Amino acid sequence: MAILLDPSAVIAAADTADLNHRAAVAWFGRADEPLLLGALGLGELDLLLQRELGAPATEAVLQALVADAIRLVPPTRDDLARAMVLLREAAEHRPRLADALLVAAAERLGVRRVAAFDRRPLAVFRPRHVRALEFEP
Repeated sequence: MAILLDPSAVIAAADTADLNHRAAVAWFGRADEPLLLGALGLGELDLLLQRELGAPATEAVLQALVADAIRLVPPTRDDLARAMVLLREAAEHRPRLADALLVAAAERLGVRRVAAFDRRPLAVFRPRHVRALEFEP
């Protein structure tokens, strides 16, 4: 199958000062399934990397994308429609669009596993294809 990446997992692997750095690096080292990154997640990731680590960190992510080590997943029209529903259903938690789109992409692609250290924003959603997403590491 495949694993969807939340930006928090990539940030943890890139930032040596992150509390989850060692766990993230170890996890990426043993991940043996295709890694997927949502297009909105890429924008969020760039913002965080530029702020915390600078342009070289963003370039490293781009190199991984160009080399197909990570595959970029653009949202479809159906993903956008599903994200609207997910956002409405979880409105009391003030969810973000990027997280709703990640869940919508997981549903469309049949992905159960998400690499994330900041799990709370994703845990508010109820995916249709599984009881709950499986978080790693």
